[in-house]
Amino acid sequence: MFSAVDRLRPGAQATGFIVTLSLATLLIWFGLMNISGISEPVVDRWLKGHMFLSGLRENKDWIMWALGGLQALAGLLIVLHSVPEHIKRYAYWFVVVWAGASLSLMFTNPVWIDELGGFPAIGAGQGIIKYVAIAGLALWCLGYHNARPVMLLGLILVLGWIGGMKFTMVEADGIEPLLKTSPVFNWWLPVYFTKMQASYVIGVIELIAVLGLTGYWWNSRLFDLGLLLSLATFIVTLSFLITFDPAWTKAGFPYLSSGGQFLLKDLPLLAATFVLWSRS
Repeated sequence: MFSAVDRLRPGAQATGFIVTLSLATLLIWFGLMNISGISEPVVDRWLKGHMFLSGLRENKDWIMWALGGLQALAGLLIVLHSVPEHIKRYAYWFVVVWAGASLSLMFTNPVWIDELGGFPAIGAGQGIIKYVAIAGLALWCLGYHNARPVMLLGLILVLGWIGGMKFTMVEADGIEPLLKTSPVFNWWLPVYFTKMQASYVIGVIELIAVLGLTGYWWNSRLFDLGLLLSLATFIVTLSFLITFDPAWTKAGFPYLSSGGQFLLKDLPLLAATFVLWSRS
């Protein structure tokens, strides 16, 4: 099996293409949603709950337009082949700053599940912790050698923390409709397992992936297994954008709901997994 894995390992050119496509897609999509005002409920919710910035809610339209413009511009700079590399670097640094600012919300907003006792029962923060890997991906594009461990720690954080939450009823309730509408799961997981057991299965898979990813430091074959499970996890998660109607607002495509935005963030996480798997 591992010989086949080695043959499929992407090279530098393929990896670069995947990274460029993922970052540009996320930035342009989020940017246009902010500019159009579709993201207004999401922005309002984060501003309303912010420890220091709640007073800026009356200016949320300007904040959305400014952020959306920067996101869309950064995405275009990254994806356009004619843009010089030294200009692209500004776009990658914007991603690092944006990711850092997003991560700061873990300390300023209510991101924990109160009914489970708060920390470490993560609720709204599940989408925020994805920015660790996104920042690592941008740092890799900037040529920083320590970017790989950042991406790896980001993947471990997401899969480990969210995987651990699968052992709670709150998370089981949340993923049940996703499983029932997915052709990957709906023919077996909800059929042969209870709602809680199905959540356990997903959680165990994600935690096995985390165990495999730790092989980065001590066992390359185990690391490959962790990467393959991570790839499968993110691909399946992204497929929910097709199979799960509530991933979109009532206006439909291309207007993502807050849940859809959460799912789309797995695109750069998928790219980060390819970087860690690649020969580059």
